[in-house]
Amino acid sequence: MKRDLLNDENAVSISIGFILTFGITVIAFILIMNSFYSMMGQAEHTVMREEFEILGNDIAVQLTNVDTIIDITSNAGSNTQEICYDLSLPDKVAGQYYSIEFSNQSREIIFCSHERSETTVKIPYATRTVDVASTTIYSAAGSHYFLYNPTENIIEIH
Repeated sequence: MKRDLLNDENAVSISIGFILTFGITVIAFILIMNSFYSMMGQAEHTVMREEFEILGNDIAVQLTNVDTIIDITSNAGSNTQEICYDLSLPDKVAGQYYSIEFSNQSREIIFCSHERSETTVKIPYATRTVDVASTTIYSAAGSHYFLYNPTENIIEIH
C-alpha cells in the first residue's frame, strides 16, 4: 500500500497547530521584552554617567574657585583664615545612592554608584596653591561642604 505523505492530512490537529503558534508567540514576546529591558538599563547607565560628569565638573570648578580665592588673597599680601563652601549634591542620581572619592594623588574626583560598577566616572581637577584632602563622601549622608584649613594649606571635604 502506497501513501502520499505530502497530501495526507489525517494526523494534523488544530490543537497542535495552536500550541505551536502560541509557543512561538510567547518566545518572540519574551525576546522582545528582554531587548527593551536591556535598552532601558543602558539608557539609565548613560543618564547616570552624564549626571556624574555634570556634578563632577561643578565640583572641580568650585575647587578651582576656592583655590583662586586663596591665591589672590595671598598674592595681595593677606592671609586667608578660613573658607567654607557649600556643596549642593542630590541624594540620588537615577534612583541610586552614590559616593564621591577625592584623590589628591591622581587629582581626580571619582563618582561611584553603589549598585553599578559600570557607572564609575573620573573627573580631573586642578589646584595650584592648595591641596585637596583625599577622602570619600556619600550622597546619603546629607549636606557637604569644602573647608579650607590654613595651617595645613589644604581643602577638606566634609
